[in-house]
Amino acid sequence: MSSAFPSDPTAGSEHSHSTLRAAVEYPLRALGFWAAIVLPFVLLGLIVAGIAQSSPVLMTGLVGANIAGLLLGREYNE
Repeated sequence: MSSAFPSDPTAGSEHSHSTLRAAVEYPLRALGFWAAIVLPFVLLGLIVAGIAQSSPVLMTGLVGANIAGLLLGREYNE
């Protein structure tokens, strides 16, 4: 006998959970990958311009963002 409601209400939620995870995970990995590529050039430019010495907090934050990008983007496009 058919019903308007499925017999197992959690059956569809597993599929939607994995779809949502993939939809969030891929852009984060892409952002991390590209940040890890671009940020070293930004850091180098700040060092050459002399801003690194006058703003160590900025440099520390950018190095931290670069490390986070390396970790987030390590499995991008696999």
